[in-house]
Amino acid sequence: MQKKIQDLISSVKETGAHIFYSFENEEKYVDNLIVYLTAAIGLGNHVMIIENDRILPELQKRIKSELDEEQQKMIHTINNYEFYCYRGNFNKDTILSYLDNMLAPFLENNIPVQTWAHVEWREQEEIYQTLGNYEKEADQILQSANLITVCGYDASRVTKALEDMLMDSHDYYMTDDTINPIDRKSKIN
Repeated sequence: MQKKIQDLISSVKETGAHIFYSFENEEKYVDNLIVYLTAAIGLGNHVMIIENDRILPELQKRIKSELDEEQQKMIHTINNYEFYCYRGNFNKDTILSYLDNMLAPFLENNIPVQTWAHVEWREQEEIYQTLGNYEKEADQILQSANLITVCGYDASRVTKALEDMLMDSHDYYMTDDTINPIDRKSKIN
């Protein structure tokens, strides 16, 4: 998987890519995140990671053991609960504003940045439609800035209807062991 991630990052470094990662194995998820970080830093890019409290300690341990001090300064982490549930629930407008504000200092100062977000939510009314709408709008932001971003979803929480929406707002579909391009129905031009 390491070579697949590195090849993808290299091939989309100029155009950006929105990657839907449906993961089943948390250990492979963290391994793939480390490969992504290493590939991004190898290109001179900073990485914004939006991750949960359960995975962050393991991730930070791996970062400290596998990356030097200068490389570690290029990694920025945000708690995903604070990011996605800032106002108590998953509100796409609040999240999109937060995303825009988070990326602004990098983009305004021409600092190359990639993102990796572990998308999680509380149960709430119409959550799957809200998630689908959020991803479509986030896709427009990411495409306009030519960013490379991975949106990680726990496969056990993704319904078929949500998966269909996510496939229509991402460029690539990634699993723990594969990466494939998505032929979107509604490709943004």
